[in-house]
Amino acid sequence: MAIMVPKGTGRESEKKSEVEKMAEEKTAEREKSEVDEIEEKYPLNLAETVAFLRELADTLERGGTVEMSFSQRQVKLKAEEPVTLEISYKEDAKKKKIEVELEIKEHFGAAGKEGGRPEVR
Repeated sequence: MAIMVPKGTGRESEKKSEVEKMAEEKTAEREKSEVDEIEEKYPLNLAETVAFLRELADTLERGGTVEMSFSQRQVKLKAEEPVTLEISYKEDAKKKKIEVELEIKEHFGAAGKEGGRPEVR
């Protein structure tokens, strides 16, 4: 049950209103900026990588909910289209590197446009 606090009258109530407004604005700004984000890297051998990607692919193919446990936390989202695939290639004198990033979202509104995909050979 919410407790209602009566507001005063006169100049004091005007000052309180301004202070209350500022506090509410700061709270709203904090809530907007608070993003729950976890990022981890896992050094895997090829077999572990293939198994992970296969499990993820099977889950996506079923149109299911993606559930993962990491950082002592369980995350869960309903995979929706489009899924964004970002690929980058870097090469220098010491190494070659392909970086693949897969972004799976649960949308809270209209989904974006669908596109093609790169070819893997």
